[in-house]
Amino acid sequence: MDVGGFLTSKTRMFAMYQTLRTACFVIGGFLLMASASAWSEDKYKLEEPVDDVRIFGVGTRITYTGKVRFPKDVLLAQTMTAVLSYRERRLLGPGGEAESFRSVREYETAEAEIVVDGNKSAPHLPSGLKLIVAQGRPEGVELYGLNGLLTADELNLIRSPADSLALIALLPSKEVEVGEKWTVPNWAFQMLTALDAVIKGELVCTLDSVDKGIARIKMSGALDGAVDGATTEVKVTGFFTYNLEKKYIAESDFVQSENRAIGPIGPGLNISARIRILRQPGTSPGKLADTKIIEAAVNESPASAKFLRFESPWNISIQHARNWHVYKAEETIAIFRLLEEGNLIAQCDMASITPAKPGGHLAEQIYLSDIRQSLGDRLKSMTNGEVIPSSDHKFIYKVTAEGAVDQLQVMWVFYLVADPSGRQASLMFTVDPSLAEKLAKYDRDFVESLKFGPAPATRAANK
Repeated sequence: MDVGGFLTSKTRMFAMYQTLRTACFVIGGFLLMASASAWSEDKYKLEEPVDDVRIFGVGTRITYTGKVRFPKDVLLAQTMTAVLSYRERRLLGPGGEAESFRSVREYETAEAEIVVDGNKSAPHLPSGLKLIVAQGRPEGVELYGLNGLLTADELNLIRSPADSLALIALLPSKEVEVGEKWTVPNWAFQMLTALDAVIKGELVCTLDSVDKGIARIKMSGALDGAVDGATTEVKVTGFFTYNLEKKYIAESDFVQSENRAIGPIGPGLNISARIRILRQPGTSPGKLADTKIIEAAVNESPASAKFLRFESPWNISIQHARNWHVYKAEETIAIFRLLEEGNLIAQCDMASITPAKPGGHLAEQIYLSDIRQSLGDRLKSMTNGEVIPSSDHKFIYKVTAEGAVDQLQVMWVFYLVADPSGRQASLMFTVDPSLAEKLAKYDRDFVESLKFGPAPATRAANK
């Protein structure tokens, strides 16, 4: 054996090993430095893919405090606490921008306690209406039931500021680094705050930090616009977080303050709302595992997206277009106001009247006499009236009158409605004659949808 050759070979191998080891340390050091440099300059893609079929559990808690303002500077204190929880699955929307956002929900909890000047109410969502479709619109997230029509109160209960669907629209369209700011598209800010129209405004988001795979985004902005025909100023400040690994908005906590003028359908507001939202991928799909429900939610918006229901204290119900708003509902009368693009078009006063015998109704001549007496000197002319055919055997009698109130020209459209049981109601639509054509698109459907339930027991006892 050539011992010397063997030692020389071993020496060469050791030298090569040392050289390779040194090189690895040097290269490794460069890689570590490069990695540290890249981390400090990392950009992050914050997105929730539109084709994400995961089902999320969403919990929302909203706390309102502030004042409700009525004419003559009457201010009433208002507080409200609302709790919402639901499963939600994202769907493909039918359009672009706001309309690309769509989801289907199964509500588990939807309840609130509202106190205005010491008077409490506690609206809740009925068990039969807990499957809801959420569709993005520039004026806010449109919500409608898959199993029936919502009332205005039920809609207002689940239509919260910072809807979980609207939050997704705040994510940036490009990669961002820590400290970078982006301005949210105007349509997304409008959808978030649910304003009907926007005059000016801006919402700025900032990637504040990234820690342990969670990105924290601050947001701050202000918006001037209008809601239901009333001028409104909104300010938003707070944050939301994004899970980088699992790609979803996990939490949001912010305050939305609003100063709203008195409008044609509601009082003014000076309120502050804190909205806290928690989201995480769900462990149980619930009813959202049913393909028939998903198919129904994907289809074009049904009638329940266009109409609401109203139920009076005297057991008369109506299906009405969403631009009719309940202005007042009392024990003997309900008042609705019609808005188009924030403009007041008409008012409807509806009241129950004394029932007739089954199959009967108030005599037409008596109804005409009652109209003349109620309008008095304001009346200038009146039609003879006409019977309107009804698809469900109701008696519908229509009378049109014109006159003046404080030198302003006014048109009144009256309807006497009776069902075969003898229950009756009178409706009076009040409109500027120049807007009569706009009202004509709505009043007939409004009246046709009227349904009579059993007479309330107290009324039956007083007959």
